[in-house]
Amino acid sequence: MDRRKFLKVSTASAAGLAFADRLMLASAKSKKKKVSDSSYSVIILGDTHFDTAPDAVYHTGYFDPNPTREANHRKEFGRNAEMWSDRLPRLVKRASSLIGDDTRFCLQLGDMIQGDTGSEADHTRFIRDAYCRLKVELCGALPLVTVAGNHDLRASDDAFATKAYTEYMTDRLSIELGKKIEKTCYSFMMGKDAYIVIDFTHPDDEEIERLFRETEGARYTFVVIHGPVFPYQSAKSNNWILHGRDGKDDMRRRLREVMAKRNAIVLCGHTHTTEHLDWYGDGGRITQMTMSSVWAKPELGEYKVEAEGADAYGKVAEAPDSPKKVKDLFAEYKDGIRSFSISRAAGSYRMEVSDKGVVVEFHAGDSEAVSERFILR
Repeated sequence: MDRRKFLKVSTASAAGLAFADRLMLASAKSKKKKVSDSSYSVIILGDTHFDTAPDAVYHTGYFDPNPTREANHRKEFGRNAEMWSDRLPRLVKRASSLIGDDTRFCLQLGDMIQGDTGSEADHTRFIRDAYCRLKVELCGALPLVTVAGNHDLRASDDAFATKAYTEYMTDRLSIELGKKIEKTCYSFMMGKDAYIVIDFTHPDDEEIERLFRETEGARYTFVVIHGPVFPYQSAKSNNWILHGRDGKDDMRRRLREVMAKRNAIVLCGHTHTTEHLDWYGDGGRITQMTMSSVWAKPELGEYKVEAEGADAYGKVAEAPDSPKKVKDLFAEYKDGIRSFSISRAAGSYRMEVSDKGVVVEFHAGDSEAVSERFILR
């Protein structure tokens, strides 16, 4: 793309996003439906990794001190740009069509953007562009809630990325939710249900426990977090769970117990899989639903089960060359698993909540039909 054409496209995009921004603010301030009954739905997207070509739009000045890691990140730029040129707009459009009269808000589970920026200003613009696009194309006047993902906080210097994300998103979410949001760990009520949002990268343990105490007595407790609470089926990334990589095992177990005693439903992303897991232990129950909207390859638009059944969980730890620490980690959870399934499929999700239970309907890719139905409660 020559410079003249690039500037023309960039100017048009900026004008469109400015309009989207005004529309978002106006719609957020408009009168919202009151939740007067106990039944409602939520439209959910997993990771979206918003990006565009050329790299200069968002990634000017980006570098990583590890050349191999930077090269891998730059491959992701191309993957994301290709994905957002066609498949992701179709996925978002399909998700928007799932909105009904009972839909109360839309939820995005982190890694909204690719990240990997070279300045705080570019990072803020990246977040703003992605949020505005999802706000307008996905949910319009409905609130759009999101949680911090590791990519949302990743740049040449993660400190400026974290600052940009925190400042922008707390202001936006305060408008969307109609309450003051000051941190990346926060909570809100939807009718009788508590939604506790946890910053996976920078968990504030004291604040998390306070949020659980503050929402005691909720009908359902939803934990919204980017990374999973249970070990992921990977030989390398199994410990990428809440407090799994920082060695704070006591706090990992403490928060697991807090969630279990509330019979929490965990809504998460990060692994780029559609995964359902039900676990009993620590005096209660945790159900985890992992969701992905990273439609990186056409074939991921079809729902195909890779493994299913309680016995299938933790197989990675049974490999002869599996380190003892991996075996020990999965052993903590294995006996409590009651159901498990995992698929690489990406798509959109409609969660239905009522006194009768909680159900998630998954639409792989931009499928009109329901690809799978998960019973969480």
